[in-house]
Amino acid sequence: MTKSKLRILAVGSQNSGVTYHRLALPLSIMEKEYCLITDTITEDLLKEKNFNVVVVNRFLESVPLLQLLEWRQKFGFKLVIDIDDYWILFDKHLSAGTYRKLGITRIIRDYIKYADLVTTTHNRLYLEIIQINKNCEILPNALPFDKDQFTDVKKENEKVTIAHTGSITHYPDIQQLKQPIAELAKSRVFRENARMLLCGWNNFNEWHWKQMANLYTANENLDYKIIESLPVDLYINFYLEADMLLVPLLDNKFNRLKSNLKALEAGAKNIPILTYKRAPYDDIPTIFEVDNWERDIKRMAFSKQMREDYGKANGEFVREHYDIFKINEVRFAIYSKLIQ
Repeated sequence: MTKSKLRILAVGSQNSGVTYHRLALPLSIMEKEYCLITDTITEDLLKEKNFNVVVVNRFLESVPLLQLLEWRQKFGFKLVIDIDDYWILFDKHLSAGTYRKLGITRIIRDYIKYADLVTTTHNRLYLEIIQINKNCEILPNALPFDKDQFTDVKKENEKVTIAHTGSITHYPDIQQLKQPIAELAKSRVFRENARMLLCGWNNFNEWHWKQMANLYTANENLDYKIIESLPVDLYINFYLEADMLLVPLLDNKFNRLKSNLKALEAGAKNIPILTYKRAPYDDIPTIFEVDNWERDIKRMAFSKQMREDYGKANGEFVREHYDIFKINEVRFAIYSKLIQ
């Protein structure tokens, strides 16, 4: 077998879930000669390590694009830009103001334009990207199922535990659950048998998190547990006590261009995911399709057999189609072709 010649520098924020899933996790287990995953890039580093591929998720905050392009010319590496989200935010997104103020949408478009290769998560984003740069390949999100943190180890609870996981950027999305959860809280049977699990709390956005917690617990009228944000290599422990996962995404272009990662995470724990049968989850046939949040949460919470059936089906499907070792074979071939 020919030894890999890939010498990869991957640059991203150290505690970022995006960096973890799109750079650190796949590259740490992919075949290569050498790989460094870091949050900084310098000329000395490029000179010393002789990288032939530099991978960046979206854009760099610490180095201007012009400087990066000058280094590419000087050291001869191929620049790969990985895009996992749409670069135009919807108005209610909590980062929309920052994007407008700093011109981040334009910056990301420029990174896409000048990349040697753009990689992305699915065909919907691919169709947007090739309008800027034709050199684009699809590398879906994937997990090393049944390894490391992604095992199906669970902690049993007396009450059915209903989870919502994710960052504060889902604040607009979760508003859809306000009225359904308030109605569920009126049910004595539901109060006695269900527990709400809200994961990802961060004091940096304390006001928004308090609003989300009040909504998700019906102002503490439901039994609940809140888990603060975890390091990326431990975050799947959010699901340790979860019996079912709620994903209430608003229907807008930004959300339709997101990936289906939550279905993979739920599948790793063999639990059902309740969401809308539309992008980004319309390619996962094993979701529980939500038509009415109040009714559907109650149906799933009150039926252990439904939870087991949907959870098992979801786990089997994502293990077959989103295995990181299979996706990494494609990633390796793409990168190897790039440096030929």
